[in-house]
Amino acid sequence: METVPTHCSLGRLLAWCETQEASDLHLRAGELPVIRVRGRLLRVDESVTPIPDSVRLMAWFIDAFSPELNARITVGREVDASFYHGTSRYRANFSKQRGVQSASFRAVPLQTASLAELQLPESLVEMADAQRGLVLITGPTGQGKSTTVRALIEHMNRTRAFRLVTVEDPIEYIFRDDQGCIEQREVGLDTASFADGIRNAMRQDPDVLFVGEIRDRESIWTSMQAAETGHLVLTTLHADTASQAIGRIREFYPAAEQDGIAALIARNLQGLICQRLIPNTMGGRTPCLEVLRRDAGVMDAIRENDLQLLTGILEQSNHVGMHSFDQYLQELLIAEVIDEETARQYAVNPHRLDLALRGIVVNQGILKPLKS
Repeated sequence: METVPTHCSLGRLLAWCETQEASDLHLRAGELPVIRVRGRLLRVDESVTPIPDSVRLMAWFIDAFSPELNARITVGREVDASFYHGTSRYRANFSKQRGVQSASFRAVPLQTASLAELQLPESLVEMADAQRGLVLITGPTGQGKSTTVRALIEHMNRTRAFRLVTVEDPIEYIFRDDQGCIEQREVGLDTASFADGIRNAMRQDPDVLFVGEIRDRESIWTSMQAAETGHLVLTTLHADTASQAIGRIREFYPAAEQDGIAALIARNLQGLICQRLIPNTMGGRTPCLEVLRRDAGVMDAIRENDLQLLTGILEQSNHVGMHSFDQYLQELLIAEVIDEETARQYAVNPHRLDLALRGIVVNQGILKPLKS
């Protein structure tokens, strides 16, 4: 595991970022560094660090990282890695833009947050307690998907004896065995690809698999096969809504194969969580979720590619733990976790939200966030 020395230029910049509670640091040759704090992008003042040109930026990396990683950064167009800085852990991506070097670092929290502490609904506990099937966690980049996955895994780790094998690129959180037995594998270091890692994990007696991200047809297919053979599979995907997530998986396949993969999803989907972080009234960010659970109507809609029906199904199925993003948004507004301006800004359907706020549309109460 790479370790960035605290005394080098990059180490000092990271230490300053930690004092600002920054979740991300972005570096580009010839530009001031940029940090993200509670979802907002801020430029770092020159009084903190000088603008790094290409030579200085590469010098930062040479001082901070091993010769092996620096060789990969120099040769590769895109390189993923992870490293420690003091007691803090980071996920890194090194890339080129307009032919010059850039990099993005994301802080990975070391502490374990429970589902309740993350203000997540209790329907997620039922997904974590499932014995088999596919659980998809979706949402845009930087919206807490990895943190939610970790909370689900830690819930299982604390509450039952199970064997978990992860396939990640790169490994973000380090899990410690509690009731569970956990093995973590990194693409490029421990296995050649997600698909190879999943196939080999099936020979390692797993009860649960965590696949860091499904990115292509092969990783989707092997994940589905693992769920089909009686394992619980957790994985992530970039999508904004439940219907978009299913549609994206279909689009990985040619038209002639889409019905087949849809049938596999319909048969094996245990649950689908779409997550975004939105500003709350306490100055932080709170997760707002759309939750889809498998039932006969959901299975039919997925199998028949009637994905436009999914929103209506989950809005009418609050009693079994399903709800839309806007329904949960209203719950957060009623609980005064967010204000009305934020609710209107983030609503998927602002007109329907406006009707609900005026009392013209009334929703059933949905599951509130878990109490600590």
